[in-house]
Amino acid sequence: MTEDFITWIYVVDDNEANRRLLELILTAAGYANIRLIPDGVSALKAIEARPPDIVLLDLHMPGLDGFGVLTAISSTIAPDDFLPVLVLTADVDRDARTRALMSGATDFLTKPFDAEEVVLRVRNHLRTRRLHRELRGRNAQLEGEVKSTARALSELAGEWAAVAASLGRLTAEATAEATASAICAELARLPDLDGVVLLAFGAAGTTIPLGVAMPGEVALAVNVALPDGRSQGLRSRVADGPWVGPWVLGANDPGQGPPPRDGFVAAAYVPLAAHGRALGLLAAANDAPDAPARLSRRLPALEAFASLASALLAPGINERQQDDTLRAELNSIIAAGAYNVVFQPIVDLHSGTVVGFEALTRFADGTRPDRRFADADAVGLGIELETATLGAAVAAASALPANAFVSLNVSPNLVLAGGRLATLLAEASVPIVLEITEHTPVADYALLRRALEGLGPSIRFAIDDAGAGYSSFRHILELRPDFVKLDIGLVRSIEDDAARQAFVAGMVYFVLRTGCTLIAEGIETAAERDVLEALAVDLGQGFLFGRPEPIAVSP
Repeated sequence: MTEDFITWIYVVDDNEANRRLLELILTAAGYANIRLIPDGVSALKAIEARPPDIVLLDLHMPGLDGFGVLTAISSTIAPDDFLPVLVLTADVDRDARTRALMSGATDFLTKPFDAEEVVLRVRNHLRTRRLHRELRGRNAQLEGEVKSTARALSELAGEWAAVAASLGRLTAEATAEATASAICAELARLPDLDGVVLLAFGAAGTTIPLGVAMPGEVALAVNVALPDGRSQGLRSRVADGPWVGPWVLGANDPGQGPPPRDGFVAAAYVPLAAHGRALGLLAAANDAPDAPARLSRRLPALEAFASLASALLAPGINERQQDDTLRAELNSIIAAGAYNVVFQPIVDLHSGTVVGFEALTRFADGTRPDRRFADADAVGLGIELETATLGAAVAAASALPANAFVSLNVSPNLVLAGGRLATLLAEASVPIVLEITEHTPVADYALLRRALEGLGPSIRFAIDDAGAGYSSFRHILELRPDFVKLDIGLVRSIEDDAARQAFVAGMVYFVLRTGCTLIAEGIETAAERDVLEALAVDLGQGFLFGRPEPIAVSP
């Protein structure tokens, strides 16, 4: 469970079996505060006593049914609140669904329940509620700041009334760019401000326009970094506070020569900052002959806007700076090859013969591989890092026995990324098995199948972590792999668990019928190995057979 606030889930259903099933599904997904309620009246009392974060509601109950509960909830929650209600129903009648939606239902869960669908829908709606609460809290805080600033500005005469009105219209938008654009548009309505730009400072020394309000066509593009010279010149002045000087902005592209003046005589520059850290600059230009004097008079108003802009934009700019830092770190790792490849043997459980190896990446700084790859994916470098580490694995695998296959972990994104993977695999000197990771959902299985087939008949593939995660079983059914890897959770202490043994026996039957091979991961004891062998599992890997190690180089 990833929600970072205490989550309360109410399950309202007169059928005890349904209540218990949903409790088991949600508990397995990591949710703890689950309240089971058998009828509508008790549900309303529970909601009044302790409002939940999500309600799973059956429509057809004796007494007060789900429609009545929906109506009562809709009449009691605040207009600016969001309480997701997922209707539980086997009723696919359109009129019933329409009536439920009109009564305030958010979504539907159809009986019989699909565990994966239940967890995903609950998680998504809880995330939406969390974001709604955060946005409401931020807007409330910002509303207080806006009102406070507006009260101070309203005491001034004439021109400050317009400033106060503009500030009062500002709030956090969905993106930093949208917020910056709204601020620029409001400023451009004020006298003497003929052009306005909001600039964000990146962690790598870059300066990027987030919002622009200019007359006519503008060569200054949003989210395109300024040339380094212009960026450093602006950043070097920030510590001295607001100033009025020449208009130095213009086209982002340094190939277009010196920055065009765009008819502006001068500009006022006001730093954006939060908690002592520079965030960016607010730049406002004027084209009148006495522009410096006009803009100097506007500096107090611009500082008021800059203060509010700092509060509104700080989360987005801080996130960008963190991403810049992470991106630079990852680029350095890729450039320096700051990682090693280790191999763990895969053995035939019946003969004990090593038949293959799984290639794994270990980073020089000790960061967990799953964390490092997730970070790379988050900042748009996932495929680059994956390609670099796989290239190292293919090169290192040339020292392995030629009759043993090497299993390489690959994401669906890399498989679908054109010819990168095919080019990399062409260098392999040993048989290759591609182990499809299940950290991200697959949107189009047919497209992924065609991409895998396009790699040629010599490339086999496996599905990892069968029995864990939300997509491993669907991967197996949709992709029909050559190998299926049993998750370590099914292997651990299997000798003492009849349920695990029965599950594995079912998987053995499945692979026999479908023609693939079963690999058990995480085998650590002889007892686990013996039970798996007795269940006719073909292959295994784990500390019992060998830890992941680099290839020993002969002197």
